[in-house]
Amino acid sequence: MRSTRRTTFALATGVAAGALAFTASAAGPPMTAHTGAKLRVLTPSKSQLVTGNSLSTRVALSNFKIDCALAGTPNRKGIGHYHIELDHLLVNMFCGPRAQISMKNVTPGPHQLKFIPATNSHMDDMQAAKTRPFVYRPSHPLSKARPLHFPGKPSIRIVSPRNGATVRKSFDLVVAVRNFRLSCDLYGKENLAGWGHWHANVDTTTRGMMGMATMLGMSCGRSFHISLAGIEPGTHRFIAILVDNIHAPSVGAQDAVRLTVAK
Repeated sequence: MRSTRRTTFALATGVAAGALAFTASAAGPPMTAHTGAKLRVLTPSKSQLVTGNSLSTRVALSNFKIDCALAGTPNRKGIGHYHIELDHLLVNMFCGPRAQISMKNVTPGPHQLKFIPATNSHMDDMQAAKTRPFVYRPSHPLSKARPLHFPGKPSIRIVSPRNGATVRKSFDLVVAVRNFRLSCDLYGKENLAGWGHWHANVDTTTRGMMGMATMLGMSCGRSFHISLAGIEPGTHRFIAILVDNIHAPSVGAQDAVRLTVAK
């Protein structure tokens, strides 16, 4: 998300129609939320030297309650989560004070982390954002992920719960993925053919912020635990979408089930 050309979860200039990226057209001011959050970065220190294969982070937030159980549901004043970007690309959303950022496919040299409070609908509060430059000089670099080529098209299928099931409080959305490699370590890294992860959305993939407003979370495994804390009782559609490393649904594969959320 380039600081001079960015709107969270917006279309990138030159990207094929329908593909999302975390940059924006230079036209118009950046979209931003005003959460009232105050964020302090405790770790890493400024210009920290990183020699290991991951970077530990720690933040302190005040005037703001962080709760990932409500991500992707209607906004609530003073409640949300925070995003971490690596070199202007979103890694993930976070709700605890501590996080680990993988250095997989990160080139040695200077880099930057950005910590950004965000609403339930994933709109960033740029006024409250904080940055931390660091230098990566690995003692024992991780092996670099390379492009992968599969015999068929990528696909994702929801295997549990079954269509029409009733769910209460929370449940695991379980998927089967073919012809695609899932990776947490590559969240927010440059795109590589055949690699990525998947997002879980509720009801729609088109509402607000190019569909990201209803993203409940992301997964690099076979399942994602969905909280129903912010979802009204009734019938809802839960959607699994294959995305690339920068979270764009350019892979073109998704599946959905219709479930009844009980009181």
